[in-house]
Amino acid sequence: MNIIETKSGWPLALRYGLILAFANIAINLLFYIVNPNPYNSEFSVYSISQLALTIVAGFTILSMAAKMRRDNDLGGVMSYGESLKIMMQTALPAALIISFYTYLFFTFISPEFFTKMWEIQAEQMSQKGMSDEEIEQALRIGSKFNNPLIMTIFGALGVLFQLFIFSLIASIFVKKEPKDSDF
Repeated sequence: MNIIETKSGWPLALRYGLILAFANIAINLLFYIVNPNPYNSEFSVYSISQLALTIVAGFTILSMAAKMRRDNDLGGVMSYGESLKIMMQTALPAALIISFYTYLFFTFISPEFFTKMWEIQAEQMSQKGMSDEEIEQALRIGSKFNNPLIMTIFGALGVLFQLFIFSLIASIFVKKEPKDSDF
């Protein structure tokens, strides 16, 4: 039996994209409230916990969207490509919302973030023995990329890429090929 898709996946993708975006925003805000000065770039239990929670949320919500699509719209059958497609449809609005939140975060919630990051990086470069001139040049070049708008654009692309990787992996587990008796 060959299932013909009759419903668009976009309403489902938008709903789960919103859930994914707000889950990521909630995780970010929760960790920011707990530690409003996360300027140290070293890995810690704190940063690893935040990363792990974000990864679990991403995999779970993308998988849920694909399973809903498979079970409710496609008769319980879904190819790897169809799974990847619905997950990326879910990822697109999530990435846009998360990047907009990132812009708001760096503009209004934590505008001092970049200044403190540059101070820490300058200190680390100084400890490595770089001259003041070299440090100034590195900071001048880097500052062109560290403003809220640029971070938002690169953030959206980064989130989309991250969710693409999650989707590639999760689709392996969500796909469900038709049984031989379905032909």
